[in-house]
Amino acid sequence: MTIDNLIIITGGAYNDLKKALRQWIDLYSADLQNDLTFELYKHGRGHHIIKADDRLDNERFYYLVNYLNYPEGLDYKIDIEGVTTAKEQNELQNQKILVYIPPNDSDKDNVFVVTSNNETFKIDFGGKIAKVSGHKTYTYPDIPQLLSPEIIRVYKKQAADDKKEKLKDNPEKRFRTISLVALCATIISLFTLFNDNQTFFKATFLLGIGLGVWFLIDYKMLQVDKYYLYCLFIATAFLVYGILIKMHFSNDSINLLDLGSLFSMSLLIVQKPLRLIYKKIFKREPVVDRPSPTFWDFVYTLLLFVAFLGLPFFMMDKLK
Repeated sequence: MTIDNLIIITGGAYNDLKKALRQWIDLYSADLQNDLTFELYKHGRGHHIIKADDRLDNERFYYLVNYLNYPEGLDYKIDIEGVTTAKEQNELQNQKILVYIPPNDSDKDNVFVVTSNNETFKIDFGGKIAKVSGHKTYTYPDIPQLLSPEIIRVYKKQAADDKKEKLKDNPEKRFRTISLVALCATIISLFTLFNDNQTFFKATFLLGIGLGVWFLIDYKMLQVDKYYLYCLFIATAFLVYGILIKMHFSNDSINLLDLGSLFSMSLLIVQKPLRLIYKKIFKREPVVDRPSPTFWDFVYTLLLFVAFLGLPFFMMDKLK
């Protein structure tokens, strides 16, 4: 007897896989039927099985296999296979299929399937399906007797409440609020110019440091290309602002470091390539939290601090 919508996982910790499954349910809750069940089984050390609800369609099943292999914010390496019956693609002709992700996959937005006729197809999440050469043959996995699962259900109301909580803390809202505060602080600092130049310089320096701290702490915002570009525009504008101040007070010994004009820019020019290198190596986004979840997240965070607090002195030396 074969069972549909079965996912077999080798590697990874049970709690991490359960967290990844819950994240996926939250992510797709709007598209899932209420009261769908997902049964999570332990099958010895480093071996786990997920039985997804039979009502889960092929497309969501593919998404689930892919997400479990590339979970957001979790660091593990697994081998994963899913077995089900194809019902939605004509090319697969209602056959039993084995769903997998090869170890050399670089696209990360697709799955591969092998039919019971041993034909291999690549299904990307843009809606394309193409026959490809493959080295895997269809075999239904040897499944032990499945007992005592942990059952995770889809509850629409809870999922909706969680989504509302996330919306309260979205990057767009934070960006608008903090950028408005930064603009107001810049305007207010200009009024100190009429009273005391040194107070104005100190206020400008603190504002520059504050921008850099914002970019460093709100690291998830910088992982969105649109907001990274917005922040780069702000950092560039503040650098130009500092240059104009320095030109205006040409007789003073004030420099761009004293005005804090280089700190946010130095952080951003390092963060982007460093993040891309991290993603290339570890297949996930880096995390800047305390405590750091892994040693390499700590190294990433340390390098950002060096870029933020150390690189401006190097840049200033080159600008002389």
